[in-house]
Amino acid sequence: MRQTVSFVIPAYNAESMLADAVESIFVGNFEEGDEVIVVNDASKDGTLAVANELAQKHAPHVRVINNPENKGCPASRNVGIREAKSDFIFNLDADNILKPTSIIALRQALADGADVAAFGEYEYFTTSTNIVTHRWVCKSGVFTLADLFAGIINQGPGGNFLYRKVAWERIGGYWEYGKGLHEAWGFSLKLLINGARFIVVPGTSYLHRYSHQSLFVRESKKPNEEREITAKFIEPALPLLSPESRAYVATNPDWHRDLPKHSLLLADGSHGVDGILVYSSPIKQALHRLKTALRI
Repeated sequence: MRQTVSFVIPAYNAESMLADAVESIFVGNFEEGDEVIVVNDASKDGTLAVANELAQKHAPHVRVINNPENKGCPASRNVGIREAKSDFIFNLDADNILKPTSIIALRQALADGADVAAFGEYEYFTTSTNIVTHRWVCKSGVFTLADLFAGIINQGPGGNFLYRKVAWERIGGYWEYGKGLHEAWGFSLKLLINGARFIVVPGTSYLHRYSHQSLFVRESKKPNEEREITAKFIEPALPLLSPESRAYVATNPDWHRDLPKHSLLLADGSHGVDGILVYSSPIKQALHRLKTALRI
């Protein structure tokens, strides 16, 4: 029997983008028995009104949960997932867009035994999905803890993947540190250190909005808070790292920002594989390669 999916969307001040995200689910990604859960996180704009309009339009397939106070993105995800009826959960951010029929391959990966299935590429856009500014091309196949520590061009930071609700339950859900800084990375870390089988499906992609006003960008401007959060995230994984990597983390509070230049090794010395950043503009791509070569 085919498993159903609960698409969970935390939304805060997303009135101009939420409809695009929700509508993308209904273009070849929604199947009979699926549901969409929008968690309005005490938005100050018209997000709740938009969510209610979408619920009416797609009744009874869209449900709206309204947080009475702002809880932040990870807490809102947990709220929605607790209410989810399906065995499979898909994280869809309110400002991102699913490509038509793109979930099918991820469903199949879970049907084949994976605990988590993710897209092979992230295509970044600003306003129009027809103009992709750059892409994250991730390593396909099994995604490991060593891969997560190899850099930042991987599925860990994005968090937009399909997974079994029992996997979320097994690890106690999302850490609710802060409003959402690195919450996807921390969730991926918890899944991997608890033995989840994580598959990146080749030939698949996802449209991710690139904005200097995004939650991640806003929260990243708080360096002290970022250091505190990443220190909490890494603590349970420290015994799995090599002595050299543990010492490096202990003496470098910005170890997470430096992963592209200084990856972490596991206790057995294994090193993972990072993905590739590809710019649509040849000039930007050339500058990126130069910076990489010069390590700046």
